[in-house]
Parts: sequence; structure tokens; C-alpha cells
Amino acid sequence: MRKAIVTYARSLFDRGFVVGSAGNISVKVEDGTFLSTPTGSSFGSLTEEEISHFDQSGTLLGGKPPTKEIFFHLACYEVHPGIRAVVHLHSTYSTLLASVQGLGDGMPIRPFTPYFVMKVGAVGVLPYRKPGDHRIADDVREKRDYDTLLMANHGLIVCGSSLKDAVEAAEEFEETAKLWYLGEKLAIRYLDESEIEELRP
Repeated sequence: MRKAIVTYARSLFDRGFVVGSAGNISVKVEDGTFLSTPTGSSFGSLTEEEISHFDQSGTLLGGKPPTKEIFFHLACYEVHPGIRAVVHLHSTYSTLLASVQGLGDGMPIRPFTPYFVMKVGAVGVLPYRKPGDHRIADDVREKRDYDTLLMANHGLIVCGSSLKDAVEAAEEFEETAKLWYLGEKLAIRYLDESEIEELRP
């Protein structure tokens, strides 16, 4: 699983979904412990040996210290017992969307592609908090009905049944946010309610 984290992290970095040391990934392993990208690490130069290994209480078991935002990752696993991975990105268009005033829970982008509905679905919106603010974990708990979350003026959190699913959903969100921005002044044909309902699992 360490190799998978490194591979997906490098792929996200190489394609511009993250810059610098922004963003983090975590995975729940079979024994109930967790792996994550380390604090202050770049997705572009991460090694398997650096991957953080820690338990539910955050106690370090191996590797470098985990991302400083691990507290909200652990909150995600708490409220969604079936998930196996959490991906948090500051990707360009998702962060731009997260900075729009007046966003509410549900569909922050009116659906116009089937893939957003199928891979992302409903989205919860968290209030603005200073990065590292531990109240973000409580915000996640309050939005337990959503496994995709926009953090106001900050970025995106995606919970997935696997690392692959979480990364692909984050990528789909970012691409849809990009299309939303590029097509803002176009006469878009949006999906109607019956088309949306047909796509839901």
C-alpha cells in the first residue's frame, strides 16, 4: 500500500493537481492502523520509507510524522466506517469553487456531465477554518452524510472505498470544476432531475 500511495501521489503531482507540499493522502490498512503522506512532504518526491504509519490515536508507529491535518482524516474514518482512503487536495479549480460565496450542501456545481453524478455525487460544504484548526474534525462529523467535502477557501476532501476510488473521484471533481469555470458564460445543457436520478446508485 505504501507503493500505491507513492504512485498516486506522484501521478497527482505530475499532472498539476498539487503543488509544493500541499495536499495529503491517508489509507486505512487491514489491521486498523493507518498510512499517510508525511507532514511537509511533496507528492512529487515522496518515498515509501517516508510514509507515515500510525494508529487510531495518532501515535506514530513508523516512518515520518503524518500530515498535520491527520485529525480530520481520522474524523472521516470515524463517521464513514466503510471507507479505506481519504484524499485532500488544494487543486486549482476545486479550491476556486470552494472560495465562491454562498455555497450550500448538495450540488455546488449544477450537474452537466454524468460522471460527476456517478463518481462524486452530493457534496458537503465546511465553513472556513485556519489550516490546522482542529475544529475541522468536528465540521466533518457534522457533515457525516457526505463523503465528499469542500472546505471553504481551502480545498477538497474525498473519502473512498479504496485509494483508487478516492483519487479518481477527486480528479473527476477537479475536472468538473474546471469545466464549470471555463463554461460559465456558455449556454450549457444541464442534466434534468430524471437524468440525474437515473445515474445515482
